[in-house]
This record gives sequence, structure tokens and C-alpha cells, in this order.
Amino acid sequence: MTEFAQDTVKSNANNPAAPAVLHWLPAAFLLGVVAVGAVLTVLTPTVRQWPQGKAVVTGEAMVTYEKENLDAKVPWRDASVNLWGGLNARLFGEARDGALIGKEGWLFTSEEYQTSAGDAAEIQGKLAYIQEVRDELKKDGAQLVVALIPAKARVYADQTNAKVPAQTEALYQSFHTELEKAGIPAPDLLTAFENGKSRSDLFFKTDTHWTPTGAQVAAQAIAPVVTELGFDLPAAEYTAQTQPEVPRAGDLTRYVPGADRSDLVSPITYERNDEGGGGLFGDEGIAVTLVGTSYSAETKDNVWHFDGALAAALGTEVLNMAREGKGPIVPMREYLISPERKDYPAQIVIWEIPERFLREDYKEDDS
Repeated sequence: MTEFAQDTVKSNANNPAAPAVLHWLPAAFLLGVVAVGAVLTVLTPTVRQWPQGKAVVTGEAMVTYEKENLDAKVPWRDASVNLWGGLNARLFGEARDGALIGKEGWLFTSEEYQTSAGDAAEIQGKLAYIQEVRDELKKDGAQLVVALIPAKARVYADQTNAKVPAQTEALYQSFHTELEKAGIPAPDLLTAFENGKSRSDLFFKTDTHWTPTGAQVAAQAIAPVVTELGFDLPAAEYTAQTQPEVPRAGDLTRYVPGADRSDLVSPITYERNDEGGGGLFGDEGIAVTLVGTSYSAETKDNVWHFDGALAAALGTEVLNMAREGKGPIVPMREYLISPERKDYPAQIVIWEIPERFLREDYKEDDS
């Protein structure tokens, strides 16, 4: 858990009002697990086998032994981890490193609470790179629009006792202002989300990503900003269809093993319903390109379909060049050198950037 989280999420064991049993139950549980685990470990044949052909001096043999012989093959390991994770969440309200448990089933990534001494320089570097991208796209006659996604912890601060660090308290507003000063169109998605919270949940409780409604709210806030730019975009009409409600366990549930947590979601799909379409293969061009992260990328876990919501809100087709697991910078680097940039020249490039990635350092060789 981060230092901030350790300071702000106190264990119930430190609470003098907590039942006395809570003070010794964790220790008893751990002793029991250690005792039983030690016996079963000694009796497991693979644990007594040392990896062959691995260097001992460099530590390669020990790492291999831990991963292949010890960690993965210890009996009851997964059951013990899940049992302890569930007890830890219920008794102390704590998740494993990487997430914080909020109120009413809300989970938050600890990335949105982390800070470091180098954040200011990194954030200025991001702003400088965004301006470089704007200038680069201008060579094609394309206009850059930045969709800065506010942090979930900022939008739903009322669902957690852990406050946004003072160092980043004004980050969204300040970075948005800097984009405006640089002449880069950027819809105010924070205000749009604050106004849209009463409509429905805009982020999943158990996931870092936005819901289908959150994606719609963002798309509808972006559309008028694009319209004001005055480009003549090829028209397209879309129909939105809401699918039956299904349970969905989000990416943050892995930090709370053994706890049964999920969201109920009704995915929204978008289909073009006019006589056009087939921009990739027909005579029509695709004038809008979307670049960004897993909030936009087409993946098996994507039930929010931001690209569809954006196409419907703009009334034109959208080429999706977003990538999962690479942050916002690497997909833009890849797009700028991609054949799609030349084959499907954009008039508008919408760059989706989650707020929490502003402080992340992306090396030139990241991929």
C-alpha cells in the first residue's frame, strides 16, 4: 500500500473501540496458516527439487525455485490468499497493494493517490509533448483535441475516506487551463462528469474504467467542442442499443481476493444505420481518429464502447487507434508513424488522456 494510503486508511486494529477478538484473530490465523503450510510444504515433492542448469551465484536458481517450485506449488496457497484477502477486507477495510476500499462497494486504484518529487517536471513534460503532437498534426492539416479524463477518485471523492493528495488537488483544472492557454481544444470533462453523476454511475465501482454512461457523457461533451472547429465531417447516423444487464467483476477486484464484488452493467452497442459506412473500404473518408488508452481501445473487457459513443455524438465515423496497457503516450507515438496516418488522413485527432497518467514517465523505448 502506498505511503499515502497507509497514512489515510487506518486499520481497525488501532481502534480501541474494536472488539478484543480483532486484536488477536489475525495473528492466530497467520500462525495456523504457517503451521499447516509448513507441514504440507515439506511433504510436497516439488518443493524438495532444486532447479537444474541455473546459476546460483547470480540468483537465477533461487528466482526459478521460488517461481516454479515453491510459490506456485505450495498446497492451499490460493485458498489461503483468498481467505486472508476476504478477512482483511471485511475486518479492516483494506485491499492488497494497488487499490483502496471505499464506501458502498467502491474500489479505487492507488495510482490516483500516488505522488513523487518529480511529478511537476513530468507533468510539464507531458504538456510540452502534447504541443509537439499538435504541431506535428498541423503538418497534415489536422486539429488535435485532448479529452482529459478526470480521476475516478476525484469524481467520486465522496465514496472514499482517502482524500486526493494536496499536491494533485488542483491538477485537473490547472492542466486543463494550460491546454487552453496553448490553444489546444479540450472539453471540460470534469464539469461534465460532476453534472452527470446524478444520471448514473459514470465509473464502475470495481473497475478503473468508465461505464457505458460515462463514455456517453464524455462523448457528448466532446462533440460541441469539435463542432466549433468548423470542419466539414462526412455525415453518419448511428443507433445505440442497450444490451441486457449482466454482472461484471472489474479489474480492481484482483486486489481484494476472496471477496465477492461485481458491478451490474448494461453494455451499449452502436450500429451505423444509414446507407453509408465502410469508410475503410469505400469511397468515404474517416475524418476523425481516436488515440488513447484502454478507455477507448477495442478489447474483450471493453463494454463501454467509447469509440461508438463518440461516432454517434459527432455524427461521423471514427478510426480507433487506441491501445490497451500502454498509457496515452505510446499509442500516440505509434500513431504518428503508422500507415493509418497516411492512408486515412484525419481532420480531427481526439487524444484521450486519463488524468492519473499525467505523472507517469514513459521512456522512449516503452512499447
